[in-house]
Amino acid sequence: MKLDKNQQNAVSHFKGAAIVVAGPGSGKTTVVTARILNLIQKHKIPPSQILAIAFNRKAVEEMEARIIRELPSQSELPIIRTLHAFGKDIITENYQQAGFNLRPEIWSGEIDRIIANEAKQIQQTASSTLVSIYKIENNLTGKCYIGQTLNPERRKHEHFTGSSNDRLRQAIGSAGENQFSFSILETVPGREANHREAYWIRHYKEIGEVFNRADPLRQQYSNQIMIEMFCQHFDIPYIEHSDRNPEFENLTERFDEIKEIVMRSKRQVESGLFDPNNLINPIVREFAKSYESKKSRANAIDFEDMVIYAANLLETHPDIKKVYSDKFPFVLVDEFQDIAPSDFRLISNLSDNLFAVGDDDQAIYSFRGGDSKIMLQFSERKDVVKFDITRNYRCTSTIVEHARALIERNNPRIRKNLRAFNSLKIEILGLDTTPNTVSQNLLKLLTIEVETAILVRTNYEVDRIEKIISDKSRPEPIEVTTVHKAKGREWDRVILVHNTLDRRFPRKDTILAEERRVFYVAMTRAKRELIVMGGTCQFVPEYQKISKNFGYYIRQLSYWWGRRKMKKLNS
Repeated sequence: MKLDKNQQNAVSHFKGAAIVVAGPGSGKTTVVTARILNLIQKHKIPPSQILAIAFNRKAVEEMEARIIRELPSQSELPIIRTLHAFGKDIITENYQQAGFNLRPEIWSGEIDRIIANEAKQIQQTASSTLVSIYKIENNLTGKCYIGQTLNPERRKHEHFTGSSNDRLRQAIGSAGENQFSFSILETVPGREANHREAYWIRHYKEIGEVFNRADPLRQQYSNQIMIEMFCQHFDIPYIEHSDRNPEFENLTERFDEIKEIVMRSKRQVESGLFDPNNLINPIVREFAKSYESKKSRANAIDFEDMVIYAANLLETHPDIKKVYSDKFPFVLVDEFQDIAPSDFRLISNLSDNLFAVGDDDQAIYSFRGGDSKIMLQFSERKDVVKFDITRNYRCTSTIVEHARALIERNNPRIRKNLRAFNSLKIEILGLDTTPNTVSQNLLKLLTIEVETAILVRTNYEVDRIEKIISDKSRPEPIEVTTVHKAKGREWDRVILVHNTLDRRFPRKDTILAEERRVFYVAMTRAKRELIVMGGTCQFVPEYQKISKNFGYYIRQLSYWWGRRKMKKLNS
């Protein structure tokens, strides 16, 4: 296994904690694999005493395959696991000490089923519940607001003390509460409420003016009714003006996010077991309490429990901790930047010889609970030896330099001397593409038979582009995927599509620094050619400014003009 000087320095590390700060394309998995082989072949460490933690099952299989190729056919293999699978091993082997009478059942998709069932119950109840359609009218001008509620008196009080409708709120504040009257127009089953509200809005528009702006028919049930229904269903107190709280906006749609909120919260557990009472959102909190109770009665654990229970077991049973510390004196962790607090809690209880490899610039899983600050803090510890492997063997120097110009705007981050092994300088084409022309430009780009990936931000965009390029005449080596799924992979050509298909990059609901890291990961998947296709995005001028520093000319051209220029340069 051929290694450069910096890789070799990291691989030769024997005992004590160490961090390898690695850039994209620098051979992170190669270094982890080579160190395992070095421990076995040079230091004569039995493979069974080595534990390697990989980010997912695919990474586990890749690492196993590399080691098998390098070891004699009859050799024992080290233990290679995902962290969750390893946590499961600990719990299964010590289930009684972990608090279970029997080996726990593993729940995987049960939370999805429970969420779907809860949502169905709420929908069914909302369909038959009687809903009051009400009117708030300015007695002087006749201008009115139409709404719906399960509790008219409470809703009246909410409007007169701070309505969520800004125009009505301003009118009441200006003219005074006494100038307005509140009345019930009719009472109907919930399934008819939106249609009846829409009817009354149209009716009063014909004879005057209304405060309403939104069309009630845009959704099945009004958000106000769903707030009241959720509170009723989960038996939690209704808090006035909840309709002005962003946590309760588009509640029916956001109910699907409950799983992510619960699991992300579990990944933040740094001591003891998960306590749903600590959740802030009352609806998520009550759901989580119900879910945890059902899981407990079923003698089951879910995906995140595997890590939490295992870490808690090692912390509360020193004898068990010693068993695993003695069993695995050498622990290696790949993709260290993506671990969460609960993950580090388990990892740090295993061995003093922790060898971690990662790139905080590629930390793009905070939505799952990942925290790149763990890597930053670990690298600053005095007892941790630090190695840098930042030479990129994947991308050309142009791509590396532009990607570096982008990512260096993030702070805090571990500073790296990112550089390319391949000094070939190529152009990065920036194609300013609108939604109306994305189809035409993509199809032109795909006429050249090169190993190509089209990277986008969301699964929605994957589906849209798959439809665009579904023509059978397109070349076989094209893959359309999200940036997150592309992490750790590479292609000769990468087409990064952003802000062309009704999805924004960066997304407003996420951390800007992480969105920049997502863009950075996408750029560094390209080995030879990077095409950035899209509308306005703040990240494009950030990396384009490198042209002044390095003398590169980034062309904002139509596709064919750009291709002619590239052919001239290559000839």
